[in-house]
Amino acid sequence: MSSSAATTIPRVGRPKSEEKRECIFEAATELFLSEGFDRTSMDNIAAAAGVSKQTVYSHFANKDDLFRSCIQSKIQEYHLTPDSSEQTSLEDGLSAIGHAYLRLIADPEVIAMYRLVTGGAATQPHMAELFYDTGPRATIKRLSAFFAMRSDRLRTTEYEQAARAFMALVCDQYLYLHILGVVEGLPESERDAHIDRVVAQFMELYGAR
Repeated sequence: MSSSAATTIPRVGRPKSEEKRECIFEAATELFLSEGFDRTSMDNIAAAAGVSKQTVYSHFANKDDLFRSCIQSKIQEYHLTPDSSEQTSLEDGLSAIGHAYLRLIADPEVIAMYRLVTGGAATQPHMAELFYDTGPRATIKRLSAFFAMRSDRLRTTEYEQAARAFMALVCDQYLYLHILGVVEGLPESERDAHIDRVVAQFMELYGAR
C-alpha cells in the first residue's frame, strides 16, 4: 500500500467535541458527588476534565445546566420515559416503568446523589430544588402524559395524582432501604413480584371498569 493511500483512511472514533463533553460530564458528576453542589465550580470542573473553562461553557450553559444533565442522564440510561408507542397496553407500560425505577434507585451513583441532596437540602436548597424539578417532578409529568394517552383505560382525569400514587407504590420501602444501605439491589424474583402487585393495585384504584 502506498503512503498516499494510507493517508486517505478515515480515522474512526468520536468527534473531539463529543469526547470533551463526555470528559466534562464525568468530571462534573464526580465532583458533585464528592464535593457537593455549592463547593463545585466551573473552574473545578474544567480542571478535573483537563479542558479550559471556555470549553466547559461551550457545552453547558452554567453549573445548573450541568447538574440537570447529570440527573437526566440517569433517567435516560434506565429508560424512565414512558413511550405509549412501545407499549401494547397500559399494564405493560406500568410494568416497564416500575422495573426501570427499581433499577434506577439501586444504582450506586443515584443512591449517592439522593444522600447528597437529602443531607444538604437545608443548607443548599437550590440544589434540592434542581434535583426535584429535574428528577421526581419531571418523571411524574412524563408519566402523567403517558396516562393522558391511555385515558381510555383509566377512570380518572387527575393524571398527576395517579402518577404520584403509582410512583409511591413502586417506591414502597425500597428507596429508603437503598439510601440507608440496608439492601444492595433486589433479587429479580422479588422485583418481579413487587411490580406485579403494584400494577394490580394501581389498576384496582384507577383502572376503568
